[in-house]
Amino acid sequence: MVENEDVAYQMTNQSLVDYSLITQERTKKLILLIHLLGNSTRAIVLCGSKGVGKTTLLSSFQQQCDPSWQTCLIQSRADLNFEQIQGQLMETMPQKHTLTHFFDLLAEQNKKMVLIIENAGLLAPYLISTIINYAVQHPILRVIFVLTHDELAIKTRSDSAIEDCHIIEIPPLSESQCGDFLQHLALKSTLKMPIQGITDSMIASLYQKTHGLPAHIIAQLPTLAHPTKNIKTMGWMPVLLVSLLIAWLVLWILSGHTTPSLAPLKSLLNLLTDR
Repeated sequence: MVENEDVAYQMTNQSLVDYSLITQERTKKLILLIHLLGNSTRAIVLCGSKGVGKTTLLSSFQQQCDPSWQTCLIQSRADLNFEQIQGQLMETMPQKHTLTHFFDLLAEQNKKMVLIIENAGLLAPYLISTIINYAVQHPILRVIFVLTHDELAIKTRSDSAIEDCHIIEIPPLSESQCGDFLQHLALKSTLKMPIQGITDSMIASLYQKTHGLPAHIIAQLPTLAHPTKNIKTMGWMPVLLVSLLIAWLVLWILSGHTTPSLAPLKSLLNLLTDR
């Protein structure tokens, strides 16, 4: 069930606007996530392409969420089982209790436990359904599964319970948002990329290469800050050198076999390659 961001809730804390989320739309996704965790017992799927910023949004959530909420972040593995998940939940308890007793204590204090499962596509079949059913039995426990679109499609076939989850999609950046993000990175990065060097053609090329995925944009920063020799120029360099050699030979023949000056050819070569 894909969630509509127009759901009735208000942004009550302006500090939620965090530029690490890049766009206002992503800030709204964070607010929606917090709203659903606070008002619905259904599990949540945070969905988007690899590198789109799901982990960044979750990091912002952990910094911005209600201080009374406890969070437990689990990195999925193919061999992870339900008992191991319960064991990691128990590690968050300040004192030794059973999980049921711990959840009862949280409920009495009007607190919540938020279980975040990163890379949930690695989980064994049916484990997602087991976790969701466990959370139904313990409403104080809220669950977030982090999946790509392909992983969500695969998991839906093995874990039908996921169809009842709230789904929050994180889309890639648009071309104009890529430009805004690149300018922000230029100001914050230690690579000292001049902001005046960011052109429309650079942004268009970056968008084409990265498909608007923030992680891929960040990976391109060293290349953008310290561009190498023009690849196209290097590609036709042998042809240029052969052409110049032929021109020199023609001049040699026309000059009666006296050695012509190489200065004009050197100047032309420098002019063509110094770009």
